[in-house]
Amino acid sequence: MASAISSSFFPRSAHLSGFEVITNPVWAMLRIGEVPGKGRGLFAARDIKAGEVVLREQPLLLYPQQSTAAAFCSYCLRAFNSLGSAAEAVVPCGNCGRVGFCSATCAAAAAADPGSHCAAVCALLSACNMAGLSDEQQTALQFLARCCNLRLAAATGQAAAAARMAALAALAAPPPLSQHLAQQQHQQGSAVQAESSISSTMVVQELLGRLRHAVAAVGAPPEAAPTLEETLELLRKEGANGYGIMAPSAPDGERRIRGTAIYSQASLINHECLPSLARFDCFDGTPVAGAGATAATAGAHTAVEFRALHDVPAGEELTQSYFPLPWPLADRRQRCQEDYGFTCTCPRCQEEATWSEAGSEDWETDEDAGMEDAAAAEQAHGSGCQAPDHHHHEHPHQPPPLQQEDGGGAAEGPVAEGMDAAYINLFLLKFVCPAEGCYGTMAPPAPPGPADHYECNMCGRWRTEAEFMAELEATH
Repeated sequence: MASAISSSFFPRSAHLSGFEVITNPVWAMLRIGEVPGKGRGLFAARDIKAGEVVLREQPLLLYPQQSTAAAFCSYCLRAFNSLGSAAEAVVPCGNCGRVGFCSATCAAAAAADPGSHCAAVCALLSACNMAGLSDEQQTALQFLARCCNLRLAAATGQAAAAARMAALAALAAPPPLSQHLAQQQHQQGSAVQAESSISSTMVVQELLGRLRHAVAAVGAPPEAAPTLEETLELLRKEGANGYGIMAPSAPDGERRIRGTAIYSQASLINHECLPSLARFDCFDGTPVAGAGATAATAGAHTAVEFRALHDVPAGEELTQSYFPLPWPLADRRQRCQEDYGFTCTCPRCQEEATWSEAGSEDWETDEDAGMEDAAAAEQAHGSGCQAPDHHHHEHPHQPPPLQQEDGGGAAEGPVAEGMDAAYINLFLLKFVCPAEGCYGTMAPPAPPGPADHYECNMCGRWRTEAEFMAELEATH
């Protein structure tokens, strides 16, 4: 078996280059292209209307957060407390008994999936010494154990496992944590945090040692475990491309992460602080029951869905925000640098950087003025945040100017140019959920849903255009 395992942890795969069509017909509206300074990205292959679903994709890998694993299905991450009367159907893992599945269908699907909580992954995790590890580090071992087992499955000729490993290899990874950044963290008093992070080589060496011990304990060939360099790369890929799946709100309103999902095509969607897409998921959707429940339907609700916030013309790059839209400039830049290895220079960041130069008092004044300007512009020109004619090649990050509405339709011609405080604040007022403490993104429903409604991707709240206008007038 050892001789069948490639000397490289990742199988060889063809790398995408240039400007390519995504061949799946469901994604015929998308193109893959190169973005200067960003690598690959997704672009609109045709005009896209507000609310259209531009991408719907099943996860490449899905795994629970270690600290909350007992409360969620280890195959589909459905919350056990969302099952209601069906909670009695929860099936404990037949091997470890510490985790479970929301149905017999999910238990069977996991048993047949080398990248899920199957018997081999369960044995690896059970053999791992988790003592003294943080929740983040234990969750990293959940990810690494699945990667090891996928590699073993690929080595035995399982084509699906090999394809998933190739997809993992194709994911982008930020550069390693630089000595300069580590020195900055030390000077800022965060050296302990830096040393305990899974980005620390010392911590990764510890995790790898425990993983190798587990590989030996279950009788797998030592080549099943990655090298130190491969482990560092895997964890950078996971950190940059994993989507945190939120748990339902606790009685006190707190929300925790239930697990992580990695999506191959969604990983191509780059960040921008005023994005054109919003991400939706429904991990606690109604399960398929009875004779219709199959391994295919077991994870149907784990798909991620991206909807267009506003009209996007053909040729424009499609973007998402990696964190809540209301975050201030300093927090956004810190997260981009520390978690993703880049400095965001989008138009919003460039504009807001000019506000902060004058100090915190001027920031307040500028922001308040921006709110007033946004309200005035809205009252004069309507509430549409529609995309302009195609200017991608001349202005690759030009925001969609506001356009006048007449009877619900968008008139031709921009009424606001470029990026300024009024535009930023109007965008945030329109697309940030008004529910206290939510910070979700409001997006139009997919056609044929009502065009004058918006749905929050976090709390599920709906808001009409009339309600938005009333809130906007209240800020003036």
